[in-house]
Amino acid sequence: MKYILKFCLFFVLLSAHGQSQDPSQALFSQATENYKNEQYKKAIDQWSSIAANGQHSAALYYNIANAHYKLNQIGPSIYYYEKALVLAPNDTQIKTNLTFAQNAKIDAITPLPKTFFSRWYTLVVGQFTFDEWAVITVVCSCLFCVLFIGYYFASMEKKKRLFFTTAMLSGCFFILTFTIASVSYNDLQNNVFAIVFSQETDLKSAPKNNSDTVFVIHQGTKIKLLESDGLWSRIAIVNGIEGWMPNSDFKKL
Repeated sequence: MKYILKFCLFFVLLSAHGQSQDPSQALFSQATENYKNEQYKKAIDQWSSIAANGQHSAALYYNIANAHYKLNQIGPSIYYYEKALVLAPNDTQIKTNLTFAQNAKIDAITPLPKTFFSRWYTLVVGQFTFDEWAVITVVCSCLFCVLFIGYYFASMEKKKRLFFTTAMLSGCFFILTFTIASVSYNDLQNNVFAIVFSQETDLKSAPKNNSDTVFVIHQGTKIKLLESDGLWSRIAIVNGIEGWMPNSDFKKL
């Protein structure tokens, strides 16, 4: 079933994929050549200018991340690998390179153990992006309508049963995918993450410099943004520790 869904997505998203190729393709190719010639800074500038013009793709962010990694800029490399992974959650190459970058950062923070439901939810929802889940939901709803019309107009009893059964199955898939898409959307709205860009920063107990230090984190650490207070944000890390950090020390994903 997963491969059938991906097959349907290929046609539905074909036009969107074509748009990402855009007039900036020549600049993208130039940046690729600069990357091959080890001119990583120049390649980053060119790829970043494409992103600044509103062109977003997993390939673009992946290449920017690779160039930052070559320059040993761990924070920015993790940041762009994460952005690439949002657009292509099942890309094994992105996941592999992200793991390499994460292993290069200073902090080795042990996350809190996840419940069975949390692991199952991450596994299922992470198969597709929110946009892809939304497309699947639309496909299921259209399929349900077509099959129900077939059931309504079918004259033979066998065909009626077949149309009715498949319509009910597509209806169940519609409910399931709609639920997953809704939950995924809520996650996108409520769970905002960022990557630490400063080499080292103190996590404070209050949004001021003279407050107690709760924890020290380093470049490349992924954090969850909880609330904002002027130039400070309250954040959480995967081991459950919370504290305040200057907004200038991280970059939102």
